[in-house]
Amino acid sequence: MSNLSQFFTQLGTDAALLEAYQQDPRGVMKANGITDVEIAAVMSGDKALIRQLAGDDEMQMFQIITTP
Repeated sequence: MSNLSQFFTQLGTDAALLEAYQQDPRGVMKANGITDVEIAAVMSGDKALIRQLAGDDEMQMFQIITTP
């Protein structure tokens, strides 16, 4: 499992991490070892690129929904 995929899994299980992510997604990703390329992909919303970078061979999909 890639670091990006592990990070997404953590977001789904760690309420404090999700709250921090909602406040500063770039900063939280950076602090959790997500690369600049991965951060750019996540922020762009490019699903195909995110899947590729997350090593999503099993077609697992993560969706992060936040409120403004």
